[in-house]
Amino acid sequence: MNTSGDSMIPSKLQGNVLITGVTGFIGRHVLYEFLKVAMETSWRNKIYILLRGKKGLSAAARVEHLLTHEYLPEYLKKYGYQELAENITAIDGNLEDSDLGQQLYSLIPRDEQLFVIHNAGSVNLFNTAAAEQEVHHTNWLGTINLIHAIEQFNSKLVYMSTAFSCGIVDGVIGDNFTFYQDNSYRNHYEKCKNLTEKFIQSYCTEKNIKYQILRPSVVCGRLIDAPLYYISKFDVFYGWTKFFWNLQNQGSTESVRIHISPDSKVNIVPVDFVAKSVLAFFQQDIPYVNIVYPESINNRYLHSSLLRSLHFNHYEFIDEAPTNLNKSEKLYYRSINKVYTPYLNQCSNEYDSQLIGSIMGSKFMPKIDLHSLADFSICNHFDEELVN
Repeated sequence: MNTSGDSMIPSKLQGNVLITGVTGFIGRHVLYEFLKVAMETSWRNKIYILLRGKKGLSAAARVEHLLTHEYLPEYLKKYGYQELAENITAIDGNLEDSDLGQQLYSLIPRDEQLFVIHNAGSVNLFNTAAAEQEVHHTNWLGTINLIHAIEQFNSKLVYMSTAFSCGIVDGVIGDNFTFYQDNSYRNHYEKCKNLTEKFIQSYCTEKNIKYQILRPSVVCGRLIDAPLYYISKFDVFYGWTKFFWNLQNQGSTESVRIHISPDSKVNIVPVDFVAKSVLAFFQQDIPYVNIVYPESINNRYLHSSLLRSLHFNHYEFIDEAPTNLNKSEKLYYRSINKVYTPYLNQCSNEYDSQLIGSIMGSKFMPKIDLHSLADFSICNHFDEELVN
């Protein structure tokens, strides 16, 4: 492993790579890391990406957008678009295609090793029937279809799950989730990720397909590679902050009582740390890796820091759900609270970070700069159209 500079490049890279979900936040950064390898080393195998035209843009146009993006990492900006694009073959398709296998066979050599980095998926944290259907269709059925499509290759599936797929558990969370049985889950997303992991373990073992399950915790903007703080989707704690930003812009001066357990905490990792971890682990014979930081952040500290960045002062944290709600509180508990309360009040875990720490080291674990992350969102008006 070469860890010089800001690099996490394996000393020897073999085989081709197929990446799904490259227009998503994690997926595009995984693509950027592999492009860096292609440009800086003698690795001359191919990067295949699965995507379909969308919103009037062809698959090729979407690739060009990714490679000429305003927030493209600085380490790639010294190369021209054509130089980068030469390393990529775009497959115009998606995970649900019934002929996905045929599409892959027509473009990817079957006699060479293929690493499938599967990032695509829905992160819908609502507890509605529509959310359940969405994650089932995209995360469950899409993954099963992909696995069937790669069965004829000499492949290894690297599945991007979540550190929350163990559900609601107590204590320090290790990398092996098979110990957790009959769990309760905060939402359909967590449960679906858990079921998908179990299917991968069972089916891939039966079919002799190599696999690896990577589980990032809550993912924030870039903190390693310039331009820093970039985020493409304002969800999770960004979405929570956006609610109060909107409230402030509407001129509300009502105080908001926010139900957050005093001892609840959440683990946060930068997206570039996640992508570099994928690069560091994908060739290793390690079945499960939690991509986490050594220490989780207390939720009251986290969310008060975000509100300070907004200069939003009329709030208080309380231990129990309030009654006699004012207008702003009704709006909060009717909308935003449905998604975030389970993480603000049913999450107090630390993670065993020995494995991830032994490979990545503290050098690639910068402090989570909450103020600067929030400032990036505020400067972009929490508008995803401005950053995508």
